[in-house]
Amino acid sequence: MNCNDFLNNDLFILWMISPTKELDAYWKKYLDSEEASIEAFNEAIEEFNTIRSFNRDSYNTEEKIVKLRLDKNIANFKKKKRAMFTIFTSVAAALLLIISMPLITKNFNGNNAHQEVIIGSNTNNDGIQLLSGDEVLSIGNNSTLDLTEKNNNVIIHDSTSKKEIKLNDIKTNKLIVPYGKRSSIVLADGSTVYLNSGSELTFPASFNGNTREINAVGEIYIEVAKQKEPFIIHTPKSNIRVYGTTFNVSAYAEEIEESVVLVNGSVQIESNNQSLMLKPNERAVVKNGEISTKTVDISEYVSWKNGFFKLYNSPLNDVLMKIGRYYNVEFIYSKDLMLEAKTCSGKLFLADNINDVLKSFSLMTNLMYRIDSDNRITISK
Repeated sequence: MNCNDFLNNDLFILWMISPTKELDAYWKKYLDSEEASIEAFNEAIEEFNTIRSFNRDSYNTEEKIVKLRLDKNIANFKKKKRAMFTIFTSVAAALLLIISMPLITKNFNGNNAHQEVIIGSNTNNDGIQLLSGDEVLSIGNNSTLDLTEKNNNVIIHDSTSKKEIKLNDIKTNKLIVPYGKRSSIVLADGSTVYLNSGSELTFPASFNGNTREINAVGEIYIEVAKQKEPFIIHTPKSNIRVYGTTFNVSAYAEEIEESVVLVNGSVQIESNNQSLMLKPNERAVVKNGEISTKTVDISEYVSWKNGFFKLYNSPLNDVLMKIGRYYNVEFIYSKDLMLEAKTCSGKLFLADNINDVLKSFSLMTNLMYRIDSDNRITISK
């Protein structure tokens, strides 16, 4: 192999961008072989580093070509080596994020340039709690609660166990999911609610009456069971009325706006004496008492349920906010980084280990990170 052969070898590119033990072993085995060209290998390393130092905007024109090539090679590797396929796909995703990320620069006020910005969430994390009357029950992360099996009882399923709890049938019940945790619940009518980090859901043990009503704060993805009684979600800024549909609600108390993204069906949003019907693939934003809508790619707003963030020209400070909530960490950075003016596109897979996510984010953005002892993470150039 000559220098150009290495520069056109996807495994070599991935190794240069994000070396792993497996990739190190792969190339060490090659260098120890008789056909190895150490001189060409070292020349390719030097050439790659030179190319990488160029303006990244020049990569944008290559995005489609590189994606097609990576997709093809991923398919080939899947057939050949299952373990290497896992490594290859995760790093390839990071590579595509780098390629698709536009770099934006703006002038800024020098007086504010070095002020510190803190975003994300780093709160006392006592785990998921179910409140029923005066009873408080601790729930495992990613557990599923089911109210459909027995009247006024909830069956709690986690990865290793199943238990049954009697709910208060007079008072409402509350499921509290702190930052860094997630859960789901099947309500008494069969509707399924997925709760993202930092969310609370207030619900009855059973629905009795002409309506089915719950209260939600934070972010939920809900699949509403079709019944004749309307289903109503109360949030801090709006009421959402549905009959049978699937949609995402983001209503964090600390944010100035709420949003509803409709997957299918139809919903009616009410806020401050205004009312609006939402269509599939539309996003409604409630802000300062006003409701506005636009057509969106819904996967960008509901992908968290499936363990990844789909990003499309997403401001970097918003990406850090999502990561902060998901893992219960805070990010600290200087204003002169201008993260709100820089965007990225692609998929960010939400691994169990936040270090893996931060490595991908670092590759995406050419930023460095340092994890402090108190779950604060410093972002720098």
